[in-house]
Amino acid sequence: MAMDTLYDYHIWQPQEGEGDLNVTMSNSHLLPCDCFLFHLHFRHVLQSNHPQEFHLLLNSSLSSFLIPCNVFLATGSSILIAVFSDTGVAQDFLDTAVPDVLSVAADIACNPLNAGRRILPLAVSVLVVSPYNEREEIGRVLRESSAQPFKTLPASETAIEGLKNVDIDVGGELLIGECRICLDELMNGMEVTRLPCAHVYHRDCIVKWLETSHLCPLCRYAMPLS
Repeated sequence: MAMDTLYDYHIWQPQEGEGDLNVTMSNSHLLPCDCFLFHLHFRHVLQSNHPQEFHLLLNSSLSSFLIPCNVFLATGSSILIAVFSDTGVAQDFLDTAVPDVLSVAADIACNPLNAGRRILPLAVSVLVVSPYNEREEIGRVLRESSAQPFKTLPASETAIEGLKNVDIDVGGELLIGECRICLDELMNGMEVTRLPCAHVYHRDCIVKWLETSHLCPLCRYAMPLS
């Protein structure tokens, strides 16, 4: 991105039903541990410097990740760098924003008002503004935004082979969700494979995934590399 690209970000704990962060948490009691529900709203716009100034939306995305609190508080820096790197933001932004996000996350986890909550919402909105003067600048920024700045690497064979299978046992509940890779349902009594971050998937699905990417599809927990 250009040297004069500007970044603006906001970090907060959303309230239930706030805006477009409408997340159903009725099954939170089924979680094996307390989790952050991390939302990232990212926007990148081009700003004209001509007299009749206008903004052109280049990219906009809203993504959510369920991350165990203990994992996030212990290794949140690497998780956030992986999440933000997919957007192509500059290192200067990461150096400033990542510590701020971790600080707010720690405050949320320690807030007495959140005592007893299994899911703690944490939201970050990022606005990136790239100014330009000539039409060529639009093409330049478009080319940069379409690049893949963060390349995934496969997990090690040892790490994949060491994954544990567990049986889903949630009492009277029959449906606990879905495998976020194939999107098929995960049912009570089914044997699934659990990553160290506590997220579960069909074994065939997660093995194929980890042979391409060492990151958990939900929280981007990093498995050992080959």
